[in-house]
Formats: sequence, structure tokens, C-alpha cells
Amino acid sequence: MSLFEILLEMPHLMVVIAILLAIYLKNYIEYRRGAYYKVTKNSYLCVLWNKGLYGEYLTYKNLKTLEAHGAKFLFNVYIPKNNGETTEIDVLMISPKGIFVFESKNYGGWIFGGENQKTWYQTLPISRGKCHKEKFYNPIMQNNAHIKHLKQFLGEDISMKSIVVFSDRCTLKRMDLHSRESIVIHRGRVLSTVVSMYTGTLGELLDGNKIKRIYDQLYPCTQVDKTVKAQHVANIHNRRYGTSNENVVFGDISSKGTTRTTHFITDESGTDVLSLPKVQPSQKEKMCPKCGGKLVVRTASKGENKGNQFYGCSNYPKCRYIENMSE
Repeated sequence: MSLFEILLEMPHLMVVIAILLAIYLKNYIEYRRGAYYKVTKNSYLCVLWNKGLYGEYLTYKNLKTLEAHGAKFLFNVYIPKNNGETTEIDVLMISPKGIFVFESKNYGGWIFGGENQKTWYQTLPISRGKCHKEKFYNPIMQNNAHIKHLKQFLGEDISMKSIVVFSDRCTLKRMDLHSRESIVIHRGRVLSTVVSMYTGTLGELLDGNKIKRIYDQLYPCTQVDKTVKAQHVANIHNRRYGTSNENVVFGDISSKGTTRTTHFITDESGTDVLSLPKVQPSQKEKMCPKCGGKLVVRTASKGENKGNQFYGCSNYPKCRYIENMSE
């Protein structure tokens, strides 16, 4: 008996369930075979339920055909900055036509902004005649900063192109864009836009060996532990709300980077990344005697010192200096 004949004999509800399961299984297999899973190790269900991660995955899914033409992808790339902080690139494509840096905004509603405006706005309908407005940092400026620090990290003059990708669910209502470098598009146009940029670039800028070398250099920046991610989110929170590092308590400072959680902080892409509890700021700023970095208050989450606070270096994991609160 063929599959079609089996489906005909099944109740309608069972047919619907069987079709949905078949679709899910197909998408799941495709996901597990793709570069997004191989780099991030995120489970498929985790990605489906996280708006920010799902937007990144869909951007990659639209571009993955370029892998057959030599492109390689990385995701959530934490690039070190000169001040000891990090900047996170959502989607990075290293290709024969240069490096493409994608800032993914999986937003709905109406989007208003201009390339020279520091703050952009998202307007969402609430009810008839009413709406809610949210502001967010200019993604063009955000991605330009990513490129600046990426160039410094690589230490080479490599062609890099910035593309800001919004969800197809949103309406780019009023975009005040003037320069050709300020590319803001819906996700559905990302492949055609990149292909157009491909055809407009003469010759190959990066050969296969150079692509692999850059990929190998940047791959470790995608495999950072939770402590580094937590510090990244804390730095964003500090800049946004004007708080200092002493207001953030990290969890267990172990090689596994386990972090105790209490409430969510939203990152640059609008994604709830990690939860960080707050404590009262210290009266006097303390400096690390080993590397000169700031000492921040942290709380042990396991072991015999579980629940006890201590000072740890803000440059962790590069510097693992710790100090008892009583010292």
C-alpha cells in the first residue's frame, strides 16, 4: 500500500497531524544539516521559540545556497574591543566577494528611522486607533561598529559590507537613507541583494585558503562561554541605563561558565539573552592587582562558598583573579 493510499484511509485529523509531523521532521533534518546548527549547537525547538535566534536562522536559510559558491557562515560572533568589552555580530558570511556582516532585526510593526538618526522606532498596534512605540539603537550605526571592530581584530584591509535585515512581517515605513552603504532590506530580499552585490564586484577578493583562514580565526569567537556572554549583556545594560559593572552579579565563575539567573536583560537584537541579578554598588572602585581591570562583585552559585559574594576581575576569563569581600 502506497503512502497516498494510507493517508486516504486515515481520519482527517490524523492526516493533518501526519502532514504537520512530516513538515516538522523535514525542517528539523534540514536544520541539523545546516551551518547554523553546526556553529551554534542551538536545538531546533530553542530556535523556533526564540524570536531573535529564529530571525538569524531564517537569514542564513535564505543565503545558504551561496555555500555552493565558496561562502562560509558564522553566527553570534563575539569580537573583542580595545576596551576589553565585546561586540556581537548576528550573521557573518565570508565569501570570495569579501565579508558580509548582517544585523538581524526580527521585528514586526512599522519601522521608522534614518541613517543619521541615533534612535529608530518600532510602532505596534494595540487596539483600534491605539499603538505602542518602542525605540532601538540605529542598526546601521550598530553594524558599522561591528565592522570597525572586526577589521581591528583581523588586522587586515578586507572588503566588508553591511546589510541590515528586517523581518518580512514589518513595514519599513519611513527610511531616510542616502548612502549606498546603508542597506536596509526585508529578509525576503537578502539573497537577491547579495547576488546583486556579487555581480557588481569584479573578480574574487578572497580565495578558498583565505576564506578558511579567516573562518578558523573567527570561529573561536562563536564558542564563548556563558560568562563572556553575560559580561557582553551587562556592558550593553550599563551603557543603556548608566549603571556600573558593580551592579551586576555573575554566577559560578567556573570553566563551564554557569550563570545564576533572576531577571532578563534584552540585547541589541531585542532578544532576551541572559538573566543577571543586581546588587548594591560598592562604595569604592576596586582594581585588579594582576591586570589592572575593574573588580566586580560576583556570587558563587555552588560549592562550599555557595551564596557568598566575592570580587572577580572584569577581564575574566583572560584574568581569573578573585578576592574575598573582607579583604
